[in-house]
Amino acid sequence: MKLTVFQFEGTPEELDTSQVLRELANQRHGPTPLIVGGDRDGAPPDRIPGVADEGQETVRQLLSRSPAPELFVRFLAETTGWENVGVYGIKRKNAPTDAPLDYTRYLRLRRQGSQFGGFAYAYAEHSAINLRLNHSKQQLDEFGTGTARTLNTGHREYRVSIDLRNEASLTDALQLAKLAYDAT
Repeated sequence: MKLTVFQFEGTPEELDTSQVLRELANQRHGPTPLIVGGDRDGAPPDRIPGVADEGQETVRQLLSRSPAPELFVRFLAETTGWENVGVYGIKRKNAPTDAPLDYTRYLRLRRQGSQFGGFAYAYAEHSAINLRLNHSKQQLDEFGTGTARTLNTGHREYRVSIDLRNEASLTDALQLAKLAYDAT
């Protein structure tokens, strides 16, 4: 992967009138630029951050039924900005080797190069995030993450979940996702 970053300084007027910036912005090399915000009517954005082309339409459809699509997209936009984070669909058991990944149930956020699985599983349709943390409710309360809850079922390593419903839940999800990311 190649990432090129440019930083420009100047007043908004100077940047708006710069012919060089205009030419750079109009060049199309590589993937489509990331668009974080959706439409004003709450529709998902044209491009879901981190999701491969093959999963874009599926995730967009799931987000159309989500209680908080904009918070889910913001969560993905933030976490995919962390070093070496990838968003993946799921390879179904017994699927042929050439079968595409499945994006219908959840997305796995994984730190590339990690020996662990994903640090978070993100459910677009429900705007829910399950994190690779095995913490008690008391520990979560000590972190100040009041919107997180513990799960009693499922894999023992993924026992913390957050439903994205408001800014506080997004803040908690990002704080705990960073903790899970750092541990993988």
